[in-house]
Amino acid sequence: MTKQSWKIFWDLQCPFAKKNWERFPEIKKRFADQFDFSVYLTSLAFHPQAFPGQCAAKLIENFKGTDARFKFIDACYANQERYTNKALGDARMSEIDSVFCDIAKEAGILDEKFNEDFFLANVHDWTEVVKPAYEEHKIAMGYGVFGTPKHVIEDELVLESESSWGPDEWANVVDRLKSQ
Repeated sequence: MTKQSWKIFWDLQCPFAKKNWERFPEIKKRFADQFDFSVYLTSLAFHPQAFPGQCAAKLIENFKGTDARFKFIDACYANQERYTNKALGDARMSEIDSVFCDIAKEAGILDEKFNEDFFLANVHDWTEVVKPAYEEHKIAMGYGVFGTPKHVIEDELVLESESSWGPDEWANVVDRLKSQ
């Protein structure tokens, strides 16, 4: 049986996306036999640290792989209070970058080659990081994602979802979509 697609869009600074991230392992486990899950990062206008975090995740993915990207996403949500608007205020980009670099370091992602200096020197590389992060954001916009978390199942944006939903609530949505 061919699996269907389930795309999830998160903003690293969004507290509602964090709630969905907390439920994601059990959702993925419940539906793993039916769906191929893809997680996309995007950024909402009122979350100024989300795009730098998205760029950091893209840098990590490019140089360390998808597993490291998810390890970083996990670490970001676990440390979300460190880069909220309240925590950072009117921070310079270098200060924001340092927070995400520290999170990557604490998560065990940095190593001898992919170290703090490399991270900070490359997190805003246009070709390798920023442009691909914008492309990921454009995917979200193409599906009409206007907030996070948002879910797109088989190319249909699920509008009525809640960030706190677990597998049982999503089972109702999946059943409804199958009956259409």
